[in-house]
Amino acid sequence: MKFQISFFARKLRNLKFPIFDRVFVFLLAIIILAVILRFYKLNTNPPGLYWDEAAFGYDAYSILKTGKDHHGVFLPLFFESFGDWKLPVYHYLLVPSIAAFGLNEFAVRFPSALLGTLTVLLTYFLTKKLFSQVPDTSYQSGVSRPGQQLKTDKPTPGIWPPKPDTLALLSAFFLAISPWHLQFSRGGFESTVGLFFVIVGVYLFLLGLERQKILLFTFSFLLLTFSMYTYHAYRIFTPLFALCLAFIYFGQIKQSLAKLILPLALSILLLLPLLIFTFSKQGKARAISQSAFKKEEVEVARIDYDQKSKKPLRSLSKYLYPTPLYYSYIASNAYLNHFSAVFLFFQGDSIGRHSQVDMGQIYLFEALLLMVSIFAFKNLNTKSAKLMLAWLLISPVPATIVTPTPHAYRTLQMVIPLAFFSGLGAYSLFSRRFKFPLKFLVAVAFLYSFLTYLHLAFIHYPKKFAADWQDGNRQMVRQIQKYQANFDKIYVTDINQVPYIYLLFYQKYDPRKFIENKGTKNGFDKYIFISDDIDIYNKGKILYVAPSWKKVDGKWLAAADDSTRRHIYSLWEVGGQN
Repeated sequence: MKFQISFFARKLRNLKFPIFDRVFVFLLAIIILAVILRFYKLNTNPPGLYWDEAAFGYDAYSILKTGKDHHGVFLPLFFESFGDWKLPVYHYLLVPSIAAFGLNEFAVRFPSALLGTLTVLLTYFLTKKLFSQVPDTSYQSGVSRPGQQLKTDKPTPGIWPPKPDTLALLSAFFLAISPWHLQFSRGGFESTVGLFFVIVGVYLFLLGLERQKILLFTFSFLLLTFSMYTYHAYRIFTPLFALCLAFIYFGQIKQSLAKLILPLALSILLLLPLLIFTFSKQGKARAISQSAFKKEEVEVARIDYDQKSKKPLRSLSKYLYPTPLYYSYIASNAYLNHFSAVFLFFQGDSIGRHSQVDMGQIYLFEALLLMVSIFAFKNLNTKSAKLMLAWLLISPVPATIVTPTPHAYRTLQMVIPLAFFSGLGAYSLFSRRFKFPLKFLVAVAFLYSFLTYLHLAFIHYPKKFAADWQDGNRQMVRQIQKYQANFDKIYVTDINQVPYIYLLFYQKYDPRKFIENKGTKNGFDKYIFISDDIDIYNKGKILYVAPSWKKVDGKWLAAADDSTRRHIYSLWEVGGQN
């Protein structure tokens, strides 16, 4: 019996099923880790639903029920939001999510978490594809050919070139645990989806160059185009990155030119509505409101220089602050801020929705890995290394023309090359003959940093940053539902901005009714939304949802607290019998 079991076990191993492949086991473990980190308590952490998430969700719910957004526009290509216009991809991805899970926090965040997880998997495949080519020995003799892959000058035996599977696994692992990528995978953020489209598009493009298949090029160009319809930053990043791809792989592209014409023409055709929108009043509204290039700021800088400078230097202000020079300074400073140690390793983005704030966008121990990767970089596949370097260098460009900076959301693209370079540094550090104490210290630093992140993300963060996620609005709606049947009018303070979207979302308010009755952010049905200084007296018997700190001449009914038990709203009966 034992002989039969061992015989069949040997036969199974010889068949090379994936379950017996170490690479498959490690990749599966990484993906499971990525799933857990992105889906664990997804409906309650982040603790509240940010108003953009609520608008995404209700618009998708409205499309599911009526075919229109909640403004009454049939299958819009661009969605009107709060002083902004949103691109369409995330909204339409939410339609099947909400159909499957209902209108709730989990459904709104599901596409981001799912595609964030798949981005980890695609990082493995892309890295493996980039660095698994057969070395071109003609490079040593000075002969270059399209597709030459590896610098072979004095490689270290047994170490270089890096094993593609190992390097790909390490890159996927560092992305799986990246605080930066996790932050945006766990919220209803468009940029996570845009990044997924970019990485799949690049992978299919490289596969197309290899197999010379027009279908692969078509899907590649379509996905890169979709990224530009996902989030505003990709309207800048994707074209720049496409130019980098064209420059780096120019030799192969020339050989595939006939197969690229149709996919390119199709992409340009699909991009025409986006180009028209970009230069329209609506398309420029957000960029203008947050632009880093404002003429009045040049004059403010010049006056400030005059006031702080001694007399001989004051005459230089007109030379130091001409508008083009000042704008160049602003843009370059904003760009370099995204590579600062403070942003990357210590404090991250100052906006609570964008980072843990108590740590950097990536782990502190990765600083050592990134430094080690610099020395390993020169031994890599030349084209692939250039591609990753170009990816890193152009990622901050979309964030240089708007404020504030540094901005983690607009530069989420950086996580892919940073994960790769961290993986390269780890490979180099643990493959070479570095002394054991150094390797041990790095391993300890990794474990400490990762456990610290888990504590911050799942215990500390929901309590500290509840206000950044508008936590308390769900509780406010639940309290209103308890009392609203007794009132004909309900006045709600808009001190925390756009409360109407939460009443629509959490009550699953019929979008047909909202559209037909011409509801707006100022009021619908029995709900009226007012600023704090509006007189709410002499309006009959009303339910007034007031800020927590406001004393109202009426009967106190209930409090609405957020998940940290911080008092956000008070419900009062006004105009009735006290």
